[in-house]
Amino acid sequence: MEDKSYVTLAICPICKKETGTILMDRRLKPTFSHQTLTPEPCDKCRKKYLTKGVMLLCPDTGSLLVLKESAFKRLFNKPIPKGKICFTEQAVLDNLNQKRS
Repeated sequence: MEDKSYVTLAICPICKKETGTILMDRRLKPTFSHQTLTPEPCDKCRKKYLTKGVMLLCPDTGSLLVLKESAFKRLFNKPIPKGKICFTEQAVLDNLNQKRS
C-alpha cells in the first residue's frame, strides 16, 4: 500500500511529466500519491497543442483528445473555453475517436 501525503507533484495530462507545480491539501490530510495528474498541461504541451487547439479531458479516466479550434467550433457549436480546456464524459471522447477511425 502506497503512503499518502498532503503534498504532491503535478503531472501534465498530455506528456505525463512533472510540471514543476507542487499541490498541497489545505487541510493537511494525507490524500495524495507522490504524483498527481492535473488538468493543466505543462508549458511545453500547452505551447505545442493548445496554441491552435482545445483539449477535451475526462476527469474520471484521465483520457483526453486535442481538437483544432475549428473542429471544436464545428462539432460543438460553442465558444472556445477559457484556457482551452474542456471537461467531458468518456463517452464523448469514445465517440470522437470512433469518427476519426
